[in-house]
Amino acid sequence: MKWVWPGWLLCGLTLFLLVYMAAFEAPGISAKIGDMRLPDAVFTGYDLDDARRLHAAFTAELEDAQTQGRQSASAAYVSMHAGSDLLFPPMMAASVVFLAFAGLNARDRKSVAPLSVKITLGIAFAVAFIYLGFDYVENAVADALFGPPSLTLPLNADLVPVLKVLTIGKYLALAVAAVLILTLWVGALWTRRDRHLDETPVDAPSRDTGQAD
Repeated sequence: MKWVWPGWLLCGLTLFLLVYMAAFEAPGISAKIGDMRLPDAVFTGYDLDDARRLHAAFTAELEDAQTQGRQSASAAYVSMHAGSDLLFPPMMAASVVFLAFAGLNARDRKSVAPLSVKITLGIAFAVAFIYLGFDYVENAVADALFGPPSLTLPLNADLVPVLKVLTIGKYLALAVAAVLILTLWVGALWTRRDRHLDETPVDAPSRDTGQAD
C-alpha cells in the first residue's frame, strides 16, 4: 500500500472531531442541564431513573430557554446529532477499516498472511459497520427521548432500555475493534521480527590455522 497518508489523515481528523465533541460541544450542552452527562457519553447507558432525571432537566432548561429566547440544551443536543455527530460515526468506522487493513499491510511482504489473520481482518470490517449502525440508531433514539418535541410529553420509558442497549453495543463494538486492530499490528510486527532474525547472518566460527610446534 503505497499511498497511506489519506488514511492517516482521516484518523487524525476523526480524533480531532472526537476531541471537539468531547471537550467542547457535549460539555457545553451538559452545563445547561446541571452538568448531567449526555447518554452518548455514558459507557453503561442510562437506566430508567437516570433517564427520568435527564428528561426533567432538559424540560426545565427548555422552559428557561424559551423564556429567554435562546437555543435550548435539547435543541443543541439534536443539532449535535445532525452536525458533528452525523459525521463522526462514518469517519470512525472508516478509520477502523483503515487501521485494520494497514495492520495487515504492515506484515512482511515476503510472508503470506495466514487464514486466521484474514479472518481477523474480516471481523474488524464487520465490527466497524456494526458500530456505525449502533451509533446512528442510538442518536435517533436519543433524539426521540430528549428532543424538544418529546419534552412536552412524559418520558417514553419503553425506549430507555433500547437506548441503553445501543449505547453499550456501540462502545462494545469499538472495544472489540480496538482489540482486533491491536492483534493485527502486533502480529505484523512479530512477523517482521521473525523474518529479520531468520535473515540475520550468523558468523561462522573461526578455524585455527596455526601449526602445532
